[in-house]
Amino acid sequence: MIFFDGVCGGCNRFVDFVIRTDSRREIFFSPVQGETAAEFSLYRNEPPPEWKIAYIDENGVHEGADAVLLVLGRLGGLWKLPSLFIYLPRSLKDCFYGIVSRNRYRIFGKRETCRVPSPEERERFLP
Repeated sequence: MIFFDGVCGGCNRFVDFVIRTDSRREIFFSPVQGETAAEFSLYRNEPPPEWKIAYIDENGVHEGADAVLLVLGRLGGLWKLPSLFIYLPRSLKDCFYGIVSRNRYRIFGKRETCRVPSPEERERFLP
């Protein structure tokens, strides 16, 4: 399960990429603004600039750069190569991810409303 900022252009592009690339259709999605994220108590009391993409797998909750890199590894194929950056020091990954995350609306744009999945995608999205 990937939790993403539903109004962030970059987050939505990442979700689109994962949908196209996940041939096994095993990764599901939910906006941070949704009910499912609230059930997991993700970012409930944090302002949007502090939100990070989150990925939940059989090993727990992963946030930020680790979440992105683990998703890439799960996609397999050549996407496993960039996932090797998971072995970089956490401080370096968090620094880079933090810069992008804090500026994501300026870099990627911001939508007025959360992403609405197409009928084909709907089964992979939780509220």
